[in-house]
Amino acid sequence: MKKKYNGKLIHRSLLFTAGHNLKYLQKSFQTKADAIVYDLEDAVPESKKKEAREILRDYLSNPLPDNRSVYVRINPLETGLTMMDIHATASPNINGFVYPMTNTREDLIAFDAQLFLMEKQLGLPHGHFDVIALIETPEGILNLREIATATNRLVGLLFGSEDFLAEQEGRHGKEARGMETPRHMVAMAAKANNIMAIDSPYVQVGDYEGLKEHIEQARDMGYEGMLVMSPREIDIIHERYTPDEAEVKKASEIIRLANEAAKNDRGIIIHEGLFVSPPTLKAARKLFERNKAINDYLEFITS
Repeated sequence: MKKKYNGKLIHRSLLFTAGHNLKYLQKSFQTKADAIVYDLEDAVPESKKKEAREILRDYLSNPLPDNRSVYVRINPLETGLTMMDIHATASPNINGFVYPMTNTREDLIAFDAQLFLMEKQLGLPHGHFDVIALIETPEGILNLREIATATNRLVGLLFGSEDFLAEQEGRHGKEARGMETPRHMVAMAAKANNIMAIDSPYVQVGDYEGLKEHIEQARDMGYEGMLVMSPREIDIIHERYTPDEAEVKKASEIIRLANEAAKNDRGIIIHEGLFVSPPTLKAARKLFERNKAINDYLEFITS
């Protein structure tokens, strides 16, 4: 059975791999991705759906190389394929599922019930399977508050920019302004409910400078990680989603100055350009918590 991680999940990178390509399935664990998502939805042509389920079922029936998080993106309920996807891939060796086109709270409640029945059938404890909800429509954006509290299985909200823009009949626009509001709303809903905020992939594969800018925008909004289109992106993604030396040094100084200020009964101080206050102290502590969480998760993967 998959070893359950009890710490704060760290998914700086989620590598999507098409479920019908056995070669790529086998190579997925050779990457440095924090988490892997085997896809039965968009990455698999309609003519290959049945074959993908069979290939993935056989692949997941064997122990996986390490303890990193593994999910399967199934087809949504309206396709009529959801239960076939679950029955084929609900292995004790995976952590859970990515549910696409999450539009309402009821979508996740119905999916939760199906996972509960599957857990009973497999003899797994209730709650074994986690869920990441993929938010990729205007309806889903407007229902974020209810979606984010629909089930205790939910460990993350994932923004799907391309489907959103298609549904919205919008465009990326200059500096991705066509996505700015929904992208921010997904991050806020995740943070409000203490689950992971996961950003959409950067679709200009090979444009590494653009990827860096994409990540900077996302980090400004509070995102913790993103979908990965190519393993070649992973090093950049991990570097940008991990606190760097300058950030750690600044956070350390803020904590030191805050402790000094507290001894002198002061709540807010400015020292050599650093503004120290209760909110900046909270942010500094959170940065240290994230650093520790990254190290703890990476250690767990190989344990």
